[in-house]
Amino acid sequence: MNFSEKDTQFIQNYGLSIDEVNRQIAILKEGLPATEVLSAATPQNGIEVLDESAQKALLQRFDTDKDKYDLQKFVPASGAATRMFKEWVFFYHNYQVGKDYYERFVKKHQLTTFPAYLDDFLNDLPGYAFYQDLMDAVKSADESIFQMDENEQVWQYIRYILSDEGLGYEKLPKALLKFHRYGQNEQVTALEEHLKEAEVYAQGKNAKAKVHFTISPQHEAAFIDLTNRLKEKYQVEITYSFQKPETDTLMIYSEDQSVVRDENDNIVFRPGGHGALIDNIQDLDADIIFVKNIDNVQKGDKQEDTLLYKKILAGYLMQLMEKNKFFLEKLRDEKPIHEELQAIVDFAKNEMNINFIEGFDTLNNSGKRQYLAYKLNRPIRVAGMVKNTGEPGGGPFWAKDKNALKSLQIVEKAQIDVSDAGQNKILASSTHFNPVDLVLSIKDFEGNKFDLKEFVNENAAFLNEKSYKGKEVKVYERPGLWNGAMDDWNTVFVEVPISTFSPVKTVVDLLKQAHQ
Repeated sequence: MNFSEKDTQFIQNYGLSIDEVNRQIAILKEGLPATEVLSAATPQNGIEVLDESAQKALLQRFDTDKDKYDLQKFVPASGAATRMFKEWVFFYHNYQVGKDYYERFVKKHQLTTFPAYLDDFLNDLPGYAFYQDLMDAVKSADESIFQMDENEQVWQYIRYILSDEGLGYEKLPKALLKFHRYGQNEQVTALEEHLKEAEVYAQGKNAKAKVHFTISPQHEAAFIDLTNRLKEKYQVEITYSFQKPETDTLMIYSEDQSVVRDENDNIVFRPGGHGALIDNIQDLDADIIFVKNIDNVQKGDKQEDTLLYKKILAGYLMQLMEKNKFFLEKLRDEKPIHEELQAIVDFAKNEMNINFIEGFDTLNNSGKRQYLAYKLNRPIRVAGMVKNTGEPGGGPFWAKDKNALKSLQIVEKAQIDVSDAGQNKILASSTHFNPVDLVLSIKDFEGNKFDLKEFVNENAAFLNEKSYKGKEVKVYERPGLWNGAMDDWNTVFVEVPISTFSPVKTVVDLLKQAHQ
């Protein structure tokens, strides 16, 4: 596409190139190839199921070796809680006080995050950690609410939860929401619970545990205010970053495929999805990085399994890193002969799940050494997988990577061509689900950081249909952080208990046992 001088300057000032913008336009117009899954990763076929002795050994390795490593926890926390309160927002903006009745409205609009009966909603309300804040806001504003008809009371409560007149939760990120309550007087945010976790497993050779959050600029002041109040309470070093503007992507109108522009005729860019955060991970300087979503955190007294398995997964990664370093040093310095090469081949195939190019066995020793070094010297991830309980989202598969080789991948349903009967059958056979429970190594065997962009599969991006100012648009999202952005990493999947997975996708999830 030919851009004007004004467009060119605007694009460059944004931190993007004309080539990158044209690449995105071509993808939006022409589409992307689906990811070809070859089989579901299952126990004994890509997912490690650890027995008690293996768990104890890995736990011991973590406890023994953690002081050798710079450990850090990484929490994507920039997203607003819009989807979490989606139905409550609908109720707030569409329920007509004095005309509508709670039960009829809920039934008519099939609002699944509302109990069927008004009394049940009112009885559930004290179960939320933010209940006391809500009551304080209501009392300071208008105590007459308590004398209103209960149908009107419900609307007023939701109003004070969501709007700036009360708690303002409609606009806040999940990180700043009150998730859990301890006793009568202590309510803690999702962010604070992540600090509690980090104290247990994210302190390595540093004096303090380290946690890095990605946040949005509009919430920076509130984030700083909260973390400043928590610094004395927890032995944690807290840092943060923003999703980089140069990772933003554009949109085209569905009708005529023209680029979406604003009222000043400038191209409209939008955040490029969580895959853009691979740049933020690139900027970290840690040996081992724990990755976990902001909303997947249990109440502190129910974190036992989570804390245990975080250490086990990290112990597993330490074991792989140590062996990997040993073999790569041999390949670099000692030029191992055939017998020694076989041990490296066995490690690559059996422990790192690496599949080799056709004809590898016909290579001479020099060729095998070069290929093994190429395949082993790359980022490593150990990813926890839970048994599938019907949650929406990605799962573990054997799939074709960007080099058309069979490899272990986390694949979203949206990446798979479900119209293909064979692909759909493989999808249906999946036994496990991705809870985003990752432990990463982003440095090579000599301690230098990899350029993580080299391992991204740009064809594993996402195309979505959305609405912009009332018009249908096509949106490009970068390859997902744990999907295409880590396509060419060496990957190991380990089964972890379902008790480690307690996401808060909708507000009523906070009423589940893990959060009470």
